[in-house]
Amino acid sequence: MAAPAPAVLKDVVAYVEVWSSNGTENYSKTFTNQLVEMGAKVSKTFNKQVTHVVFKDGYQSTWDKARKRGTKLVSVLWVEKCRTAGVHADEALFPATNPSEHTVSLMRKRRKCMQPKDFIPKTPENDKRLQRKFEKMTEELQRQKTTLDDSMPVFLFESHGSLTSSSSVKISHHQAMEQRLQEMKEKREQLSPTSSQRTEQAHRSPSDSLCEASLDISRDTVCADVKNGPARHDVSYSSQEGVQDLVRPHEESEKSRKSKKLQPTRTLVMTSMPSEKQSVVIQVVDTLKGFSLAPEVCETTTHVLAGKPLRTLNVLLGIGRGCWVLSYEWVLWSLELGHWISEEPFELSTYFPAAPVCRLQRLSSPGQYRGTLFADQPTMFISPASSPPRAKLCELVLLCGGHISPGPRHASIFIGPYSGRRRATVQHLSEKWVLDSVMQHRVCAFESYLLRGSAVASTPGSEPGKEALAQDDCGHSSA
Repeated sequence: MAAPAPAVLKDVVAYVEVWSSNGTENYSKTFTNQLVEMGAKVSKTFNKQVTHVVFKDGYQSTWDKARKRGTKLVSVLWVEKCRTAGVHADEALFPATNPSEHTVSLMRKRRKCMQPKDFIPKTPENDKRLQRKFEKMTEELQRQKTTLDDSMPVFLFESHGSLTSSSSVKISHHQAMEQRLQEMKEKREQLSPTSSQRTEQAHRSPSDSLCEASLDISRDTVCADVKNGPARHDVSYSSQEGVQDLVRPHEESEKSRKSKKLQPTRTLVMTSMPSEKQSVVIQVVDTLKGFSLAPEVCETTTHVLAGKPLRTLNVLLGIGRGCWVLSYEWVLWSLELGHWISEEPFELSTYFPAAPVCRLQRLSSPGQYRGTLFADQPTMFISPASSPPRAKLCELVLLCGGHISPGPRHASIFIGPYSGRRRATVQHLSEKWVLDSVMQHRVCAFESYLLRGSAVASTPGSEPGKEALAQDDCGHSSA
């Protein structure tokens, strides 16, 4: 269990106003939670007790009010610095940006957050427009009944030769309509279904949708109308609308398939990232575009974002693929400036010296990049009982130019625990040898990683692969 954050901001009363550069995404909640964790009080309004305003692309009136009162205006970077350093950071080092300097016209517009809200179904009880429509239909029904009583009956000849009265037909029709309205009122059904409800109805079984869409017509009739158009006179408007609802999901699937082609081709992976930081990254990526988020490093990954500089499997795979390995502050600065900024100042080269080396090699590679770290090493066999998993270790070795044998017979290096018969010509090494070599971008000496039985030669009693990787906080074990 993680230790609680120190109350380094216990004397701070903050007002948070953090928006995206286009004014449609409100990020205030995330930074509010971080301030509360550090002991600060957060006010929902900008009152006289407020000592700090955390500001980014907010209202011009808020900026002017803070300057007039002499309240400290700080950026989101000040919150992150206090959080990571565990101290009350100097506010002068993290000043907020005046919105009038770059987005005057935007600040004058009324802001409307585009984040989704909870869906509340409309009923006559909670929607005035629907209630008026319901009452209007009821009044119209009563008027038609009154007109019907005063009207003269008209006698009609049916096709089979019998004589019927039009008044009896109308009475039965109005009785059915009145009964339907009463049922709708009791069940609180909507008189005019929304598009989302129509889509939901269309996703039911074909037989149910056809029964609801048609009025005493067969499935063949509906299918004919879909192909040839509503040419039959015995199909009502409601049945034609039902047919359109059946066709609409196919059209929506076509649109979704086209939209997938427009998605970014490069992916960003988060590792060692707490949930509150993950939410900020997700929102910023959604606003600034250009990336898709992926849970694990793959062939499309170009950036690995580390919440903490810990060695995880995603970090090592990112190094092996020549990706940027960056700190979380890169996202915060990009959020502050409203666009993706240069990555170099935020590359974690101090903690992972192999990262810039492999990245530059990838840039200079004419074709698909493959490292050369293990290119001169003998063929390796990865034990099925290895930790990290065998598949990930094989991927890492192959990315670094190594050669993998599917069986132990033709291998000269065994990685991980092995219970079979050992040959004198084979080197039995811990999994940590692979991980350390990739991280340092040099082939480490075998002597420190030799396995005798189930222990590493240099550290008797330790289990192979133990503590070789840090636990990832992004929901991926040892990633």
